[in-house]
Amino acid sequence: MAKKKQKKRGLFTFLKDYFIDVKKEAGKVIWTSKKNLFKYSVATLVFMLFICLFFVGTDLIIALISYVKELIG
Repeated sequence: MAKKKQKKRGLFTFLKDYFIDVKKEAGKVIWTSKKNLFKYSVATLVFMLFICLFFVGTDLIIALISYVKELIG
């Protein structure tokens, strides 16, 4: 099979084509509503708080077990 020779584009042509394609793709984006954005933000913060409390609690339990071991042994 013969290879197709690609047309060499200049820098400005490349950049023009690139930004035209970016504009086309940006037009396809569906942005979320303010209501959903708020809902997802709250859910994220609650999840982060839960994870934070989980790790702090785990750390405290491990520290307590370590302290009790030192007192006993």
